[in-house]
Amino acid sequence: MKIKTAILSIFLILGFLFLTNNNKVIAQSFEAGGGDVNVNANINQDLYSQLDVTPGTVEAREPALVNIHMLTSDGSPKAGRTLVIYVNGNSTGVTITQPPVSDSNGLTSGSIYSSVPGTFEVCARDTTEGINIYLLDCETLYVVPVTSPTLLSEPQYTQGLLNTLAWNMSGTGTYTYLIQSSTSSTFSTIFAQSNWISAKAYEFHGLTDGQIYFYRVKAKNSYSAESAWSNSVYSVQDNTKPTITLLSLDGLGTNNTQVWEAQDVLTFKLRVKDNTGVASKSFWCVARDDSPQDCLNTESFGGDIWTITVKLGDLEHDSNYYLYPQYTFCAQALDVVGNVRRVCDITLNVPEPGGEEEPEPPVPPVIPIVEQIKDTVNEILDNSKQFFENTIGRINPNTLEQLSITVAIANILLGMGIVLNGLGTLPYVLLQLFLAISSFLGFRTKGHPTGYVYDSITKAPIPQCIVRIFDGNGTLVWTDVTDGNGYFKSTRLKSGEYSIRVAAQDYEFPSKIVFGKNDFPLENVYLGQEFYVSKDTIPNFSIPMDRVEMSDLRFVFSQFTFVTKLIWKFFHMILFFVGLMFSLYALSVNGSWYNYVILILYIPSLFMLVTSFISKRERYGLVRDTKGKRLSGIVLGLKDREFDRLISKRVTDEFGRFRFFVYPGNYDLEILSSEWKIVNGKALTDIMVKKEDIMIRDIVIERVVQEEKRPKKVKVEEVLQPLEEL
Repeated sequence: MKIKTAILSIFLILGFLFLTNNNKVIAQSFEAGGGDVNVNANINQDLYSQLDVTPGTVEAREPALVNIHMLTSDGSPKAGRTLVIYVNGNSTGVTITQPPVSDSNGLTSGSIYSSVPGTFEVCARDTTEGINIYLLDCETLYVVPVTSPTLLSEPQYTQGLLNTLAWNMSGTGTYTYLIQSSTSSTFSTIFAQSNWISAKAYEFHGLTDGQIYFYRVKAKNSYSAESAWSNSVYSVQDNTKPTITLLSLDGLGTNNTQVWEAQDVLTFKLRVKDNTGVASKSFWCVARDDSPQDCLNTESFGGDIWTITVKLGDLEHDSNYYLYPQYTFCAQALDVVGNVRRVCDITLNVPEPGGEEEPEPPVPPVIPIVEQIKDTVNEILDNSKQFFENTIGRINPNTLEQLSITVAIANILLGMGIVLNGLGTLPYVLLQLFLAISSFLGFRTKGHPTGYVYDSITKAPIPQCIVRIFDGNGTLVWTDVTDGNGYFKSTRLKSGEYSIRVAAQDYEFPSKIVFGKNDFPLENVYLGQEFYVSKDTIPNFSIPMDRVEMSDLRFVFSQFTFVTKLIWKFFHMILFFVGLMFSLYALSVNGSWYNYVILILYIPSLFMLVTSFISKRERYGLVRDTKGKRLSGIVLGLKDREFDRLISKRVTDEFGRFRFFVYPGNYDLEILSSEWKIVNGKALTDIMVKKEDIMIRDIVIERVVQEEKRPKKVKVEEVLQPLEEL
């Protein structure tokens, strides 16, 4: 019996070694003769082959790759093996794509995804021999839900009958979004919703004045798995402008157009009301050319009553110091939402004087003034002559004449070169000059202020823009050029449909950056659509234009031009003063007529010199990272601290620049992009503004770093060690 048992044990050991070397799963039972000893061996595990799941964390329905490497105990590849991938445990919602047979290197791959979030242990088994050999190496797959978007906060009140919602998304994949609007906080009824869109902003139209609307959004990844709904935000639509009523206008008394007292005060009393509250008010006079004129002296408030006082001496008057028969004034009120009411029908009628006319004021004698000018010129000539002869000696008259003419011409040519450096704007200037002359000569109807053209990013006015108005048949009916403040005029139009086209150097129309009818603090934004005119008037539009992105070659050329211009300006200044001294000396030596002509040529040269040095430089705020690099495309928000609401948004341009137009109040500047945070935050909170101004600040930001939590990977050695101990 002992011999039989020994022989049976030897066969079992040899069989075990053979099966282990080939990694096959075989279940056999051996029974010793006589029924004295029963030995059972069950070997169905592959200890050496490897399985890997990449990536280890995925979103719902996002597939992960399952890579399998079939190996023998000595590390050699096993080709032609048939494998089945499976989930150890609950596999609800799991879909598996099985791999092909392993190749000559023992490699094969399949895939797995789940529509249900959860944790899944991914394993495989070898079924080549018709029996299951289970790979010991299993990996954990983490399936997470699709991240919900985060809606940006909304102000308590939104201007107009449309609202633009924006949101952030922290997920790293590609998503589309569905946003809903409801009049119920539970979204039991849906007022409107978008289609699935790729943008992170959406504009709702056709909203009702005074109605509160609630909004929510959800995301869908590229594998059609949807997230939960985001946070909900709400806002009340406000399309009601403030009301302005003139109660009284007193203080003219016995003043008339010719006899009046400059210190006498006009008192305007107006009632200003709004359902959400009045944010700011402004008052101005209308000049004779229809332009606004600052004539405000003092103002006071008492409840809804607005009292303005204006001195008669601050009103416009003619060359004889007479008042005009009629004056027009404008009052404007802005509510806390941004609705603006402007009233420009406030008039003051000044009576004509009665009785005898007042004598004209005496005209000062002309002769003493001429003599005084002549004495001053002679003194300047004597001083210049003495200066030259004491420094460089007496110059030959012919040589002096040639020097004076040469330097004068050089001054004029250099000045013209600097002034015409922006030659690209010359066609716009010539067109504006032609239209102005045509209006002056009566060949062209006098226009009325109509609209404002501005940079869509900086909100700065764009001068020298050609504005064309077409009727519904595409016929050109009016052309104008914007002035230095970005304003243009138009004639009265017949009732019907019209459209506007705008052209300017380095800009394109219509804007693709601004969307919607409002761009705080501007309203009635025009983006190229057709509009209807009734009662012979055209709407007062605000027209944004986008700056054309500059190529690398053009950028380098502009930098070179800028540096060259500075050098030429400095050289022009030196040449101007040297040439002027030469001309004065030449005139003191020889008072002939051509020396006077040469001296007169320095008048346009002086104008060109002054013009080149007084060019206005725009002010901007800059957004940089911690290394000093300017950042474009950063979304900024301006928050009113008093009402705790976001009132304006800006996006930095390609140079990292921005600016806000603000009214008096206290404000906070915020970064609306969730992946960035402000470093110098203390300098951007509780900013006090005492008057209407352009707000600029330098902002330093850094990117928010979020560490990704990955599942711990179990090593094969950690699994084998307990088995070896057993």
